Amino acid sequence: MKTLITILLSLAVSATAFAQFNLSGKIKNYSGTESLQINIPLVFGFHKENSIEIPVAKDGTFNIILPVNAQKFGNLIFQRKFLTLLLTPSKDLNINLNVRDTVSKIISGSASAENKLMQQIELEEYPFFLANEGHNKLAELSFSAMQKKILEPYFNTRNAKIKKVNSSSTSTSYKKLIVAELKYISYNYLNDFARTAVSNQVVRDSLIINVFGNVNPEPEAFPAGPQYYAFVDNYIRYLETVAFTEMKKEKISTSKPIPFFKISLDSANIVVKKYGKSYWRWLGSTENFSNKVVEEFNFQLITDLFVYKDLRPLELLANFYKKKFPEGKHLSTINGMVDTLKNTLHKNEHNNEIVVYNGFEKLNSLRDVIKTLKGKVVYVDVWGTWCPPCKEELRYNPQLKARFSNKDVAFVYLDMDEDDKDSSWREFIKINNLKGIHLRKSRAAMKSFWRELLANNPDKAEYYPQYFIFDTEGKLAISKALPPSSKEELYTQIESVLNKNQRIK
Repeated sequence: MKTLITILLSLAVSATAFAQFNLSGKIKNYSGTESLQINIPLVFGFHKENSIEIPVAKDGTFNIILPVNAQKFGNLIFQRKFLTLLLTPSKDLNINLNVRDTVSKIISGSASAENKLMQQIELEEYPFFLANEGHNKLAELSFSAMQKKILEPYFNTRNAKIKKVNSSSTSTSYKKLIVAELKYISYNYLNDFARTAVSNQVVRDSLIINVFGNVNPEPEAFPAGPQYYAFVDNYIRYLETVAFTEMKKEKISTSKPIPFFKISLDSANIVVKKYGKSYWRWLGSTENFSNKVVEEFNFQLITDLFVYKDLRPLELLANFYKKKFPEGKHLSTINGMVDTLKNTLHKNEHNNEIVVYNGFEKLNSLRDVIKTLKGKVVYVDVWGTWCPPCKEELRYNPQLKARFSNKDVAFVYLDMDEDDKDSSWREFIKINNLKGIHLRKSRAAMKSFWRELLANNPDKAEYYPQYFIFDTEGKLAISKALPPSSKEELYTQIESVLNKNQRIK
C-alpha cells in the first residue's frame, strides 16, 4: 500500500508549491478516539487507498495541507457520515464538526462559497428509491409506474437543486461543475437501482435505456468530477445493454461486430476471458468518448488493476494506453505500476513460503491438505482470480497473518479457476505475496469440495469468497467463517478455536 501511495502521489510531489489545499477546523466534544479522514478520488469511485487520516489535536482542532494539484472533489468522513467538499488548489476551508450530533458546519475560507452551496443542496443525497434494500417494493413496479413514482419526482427534486445552484452568487465555473455532478449522480443512482434492485429484466432494461438514452455522454464541465467518470462506466454498461438487445432483435451473428464496440462477440469473449472485463471497458470508452475522457477514465481502470495486482490485464491496458497516448500525462505513473508488479513477481518466483500443493490436480478432498497441517488451526480461503470481492478481501491478509505470526495458524487458499488460467493464477499468488498453501480447481471439480465443506451447514450456497476454519485435529470447526476484512471479529473466531484446542491438550 505504501508503494501505491508513493507512486500516485509522485505527481503531487513534483507539482508547484501552490498545488495544495488547507483544511482546518475543530471537532466539538472530541473525546480523543473519534477519527477524521478525507477520501480524494484519483479519478472516480471510493477506494480506501485514497483516504488520508487527518491528525486531530487533544482539543479537537485539526489543520492539514492536502496535496491537491488540480481541482478535486473529496469526501470528509466523520462518524460514518460523508461531507462532499470541492478542493481547489491554493484555497482553504475551515469546518466545525460535532461528535454529539455529527453535524458539520462550514465556518470560513476562500473555498467556503462553493462548499456551502454543495452542503445546502446535499449534492450526494441518498435517493428515496434506494432506501429499502432487501425489501424494495418500488423495484417491483412496472416501468410505467416507475416513471410516475420514481423518475418524475426524483428529477423534479434534482432540477430544483439545479435551479438553486444557478441562482446562487457562486462563480459560473463552479456552478457549471456542481450542476454537472448533480446530473451525473442522478443517473448513477438510477443505474444502481436498476441493476441491484430490479429483478425483472424487461423493466430493468427499459429503465436503463430511458435514463441513459437521451444523455450526451461528453462532460458538461471539464475537468470533470468523479460522478461524471462513474457515469462513463455506467454509460458503457448501458451501451452493452442496447447492443445485445439489438443483436438479439436483428439476429446479428456472433462473428459480426457488436454495435458500439466494433468487435465481434466471438473475439470479445476470447479476449475478455484472457484479460478480464477491463479490456471491454477500454473498447467501450475508446469507441464512444473523446480522448480527454478516455485518458482519465482508463487511468482509473489501470490503477484499479494495480491495486488488485492483476499484472496481465494491467500490462494489456498499459500498452493500449501508451499507443493511444504516447505523451500521456499519466504514462510515467503507469510504467511505474507495471514495473512494481513485475519486480514483485520476480522477487517471489522462488519464495518457499508460497506453496503450490504438489499434485493438487488429482485431489478430490480438501482434507488431504488439512491432514498435513495437523497441530495447526487452518484458515481456508475459497476464492477466484476473477472475483473482485475475493481480491478485495486478500488486501486484509497481511494484517491477519501479522496477528497470528507467532501462533499455530496456517493458511490454505482454494482457488476456483479453469485449467487455462493456471499460469496466470500462479503469477497472481506470487505478485500478491500470498504466503500459504495453494491449490486450484475448475468449476466442475469444485463440486466435491463444496459438498465436503458445506456438508453440515444448512446454507449450501456456493458463493465466492467463503472461509472455513479447521481445528488442530483437522476437523471443520467453523463453517462460513468471517472474512479477513472483519479483522477483530475474525481474529476472535480463530482465537476461540486455538484456545479450545489448547484446553483439550
